[in-house]
Amino acid sequence: MLESNLPKHIAFSQRLASYIKYNLSDSTAQALTMGQLCQLGSDHSFSSDSQTTAISSTLLQYSPIQGDELLRQEIVNFHQNLNNHSRIVDANNAVTFCGAQEALSAIYQTVLSAGDEIVVMTPSYPSLVNMAKSMGVIVREIKLCTDNHWQVNIDDFNQVVNEKTQLIVLNSPHNPTGSIIDTELADKILKLAQYYQCYLLSDDVSQASNYHNLALAHSFLDYPKSIVVGVMSKSLGLAGVRIGWAVTPDMTLVQRIIAIKTVNSISCSKIDEKLASIALKNSTAILATNNQLILDNIELFSALIARHSNKLSWTPPQAGILALVEVKHITSIVTWSEKLAKQCGILALPSELFGLKGSYFRLGLGQESFANTLGLFEHFLLQSTA
Repeated sequence: MLESNLPKHIAFSQRLASYIKYNLSDSTAQALTMGQLCQLGSDHSFSSDSQTTAISSTLLQYSPIQGDELLRQEIVNFHQNLNNHSRIVDANNAVTFCGAQEALSAIYQTVLSAGDEIVVMTPSYPSLVNMAKSMGVIVREIKLCTDNHWQVNIDDFNQVVNEKTQLIVLNSPHNPTGSIIDTELADKILKLAQYYQCYLLSDDVSQASNYHNLALAHSFLDYPKSIVVGVMSKSLGLAGVRIGWAVTPDMTLVQRIIAIKTVNSISCSKIDEKLASIALKNSTAILATNNQLILDNIELFSALIARHSNKLSWTPPQAGILALVEVKHITSIVTWSEKLAKQCGILALPSELFGLKGSYFRLGLGQESFANTLGLFEHFLLQSTA
């Protein structure tokens, strides 16, 4: 029988739900309203009026199992605009899911079996490790540490990737540290995967949150055994549009992933897929606004760190929406986080929920409400004698 326990980060949040009014650990960028999303279109061929008409005239039947074809083409275009793929992938190479979690689960079920080895950078989004362990898969961890600002290099991968490795899992910008895998390192990891002929999964849900214009492009989809995952909820901020996806050049793998989907959600919401198409078509405008907001919030938090350097320290994110913050001179980050929630209504997720011991919490930098939450948080710091 499968375990039915909630993931630790969700269980922690649920346990404190009655206290929580503000979220300092939100992993998403700022959301739009339905009206704001539909008004984004500016060209005559896809105006806001035509967007609204397209939604209102949508027949509420099943969406295709693989996903709406126009949406799948927008997904492929989105990734090709971010990256350096020389191989041509098209709508047939993409599969939509009800969020990135369902996509990741389908990929794991498709490429992994008990006894296989998987390589994951930790700390991590919990399911990247937990799903593998629940399947009897051996997890080889690349442990990030604050001493080198949470960075990885090719030597870290060379030490754990071998002929037994079935899958390398990458996540850049990284949840929860905000570190990156740049283009040069991505090329080296790709060559390593090709050498051992293992699968390569790139969790790219926050790749478009590249507000410093760093070299984050990769060419993973030129490798047949690669899979790229994306979602509406992170860089684009549209968590209420429950659409994630997987893209792979391997059409056999596409069919196997679809088969897994058919025993889970079967298909996605027709309306969500329509809204996702609108968002991706207008992603440049959405990302420009969200990325500027993240930059503004980084500046706000850097100023707070300067005012309270005796209590807090951090490495600002290189890209993405998240970072880890160290709380100094406390005995338990869990106790501290519970106190913050109960006294101020602020959720701050301890790093141990993501597999990292120590006095850290995950900081989310994508919300318009950040400045207000930060004011309440600073009041807590001033009053705290922890």
